[in-house]
Amino acid sequence: MPDPMPGFTAVDLRPLAGGEGTSAYCVNDAGMIVGESGSRPVHWDREGRPTPLPIVDGYSGGRAVSGNCAGVIAGTLYTGESLRPVCWKPDGRVHMLDLPTGMLSGTASRVNERGSILGNAMRPGYRWRALRWEPGGEAVELDTLSGDGETQGHDLNGLDEVVGSAKDGTGARTAVRWTAAGRICKLPPPRRATACGITDSGAILGDGVVWDGDRGTTLLTGEPEFTAGQVVRITGRGVAIGWGVTPDRRGTCARWDRDGRPTVLRPLPTDVASTCFDIDDAGTVVGESVSHGSVRPVGWDADATPFPLPSPPGLKAIVAQHINASGAVIIGYGFAADSSTYRGIAWHRS
Repeated sequence: MPDPMPGFTAVDLRPLAGGEGTSAYCVNDAGMIVGESGSRPVHWDREGRPTPLPIVDGYSGGRAVSGNCAGVIAGTLYTGESLRPVCWKPDGRVHMLDLPTGMLSGTASRVNERGSILGNAMRPGYRWRALRWEPGGEAVELDTLSGDGETQGHDLNGLDEVVGSAKDGTGARTAVRWTAAGRICKLPPPRRATACGITDSGAILGDGVVWDGDRGTTLLTGEPEFTAGQVVRITGRGVAIGWGVTPDRRGTCARWDRDGRPTVLRPLPTDVASTCFDIDDAGTVVGESVSHGSVRPVGWDADATPFPLPSPPGLKAIVAQHINASGAVIIGYGFAADSSTYRGIAWHRS
């Protein structure tokens, strides 16, 4: 079995109170990790010590899901079934994000380095509408297709451009892009139901396809080694990752270069399947390696060689879910047998 990757140290992301589970949802290039402890929004320092983020009176809990290098954090508070998008400023104060008239509740999902925040709000009838909030907190309603159908935003780049999906008046869903001004356009053929990523250069990742302006459309396939399934991330350099199924029905993941050429990311020796979740700017990929009855956190270096990640004392590491763009910090989760809870883990490169 390969040794853990040299230079990575595993840290338990500890809870605010004993017995609580923790979940980490984002790590940015400043190394800030945000998530939740139990049902409370938190951020952690490098040693895994949690700091609670304040919530608004009348709300019972929440989660922090995204943070920029200036220290602005985006997230959601809740009470019962009511959801409210919020942000925490660098001074630690919580701010409610305005919902347009008629919106019942909403969530925030991304904050970019400019301080703009992407989210979605719900109208009566459980119809979702994509929104973007300016750094000052003003809500921008992103356009709909004809028929005022449902929209959902999935990613936001540094230029305030958004991608996601939209339904037209017939209920058909298609991948779309919004300009910084909020104007909508369908993405060109081959048609896909949604777009999940956009880079600052404008390259857009969809289901098995990259739309990249003057470079045109690139299909992401895996034949003959595997049938491409879901794609999940695209880097600023246009490198994409995702996973599929081999001819013998085993899951495998892959990294595609800008020209659509795949490199298979194989599981650890003795394991049988792999799944990937994130990639840094240098091409390091993180995910899980699966054997019969066990799951282990794994990374793949730029040469596609898999390496296992270590467990902190008292935890059994399971999955690596995110890596920041510089590759300095990985986050995921493991299992704490003493409390029977899942706990967040950070891996710091020395």
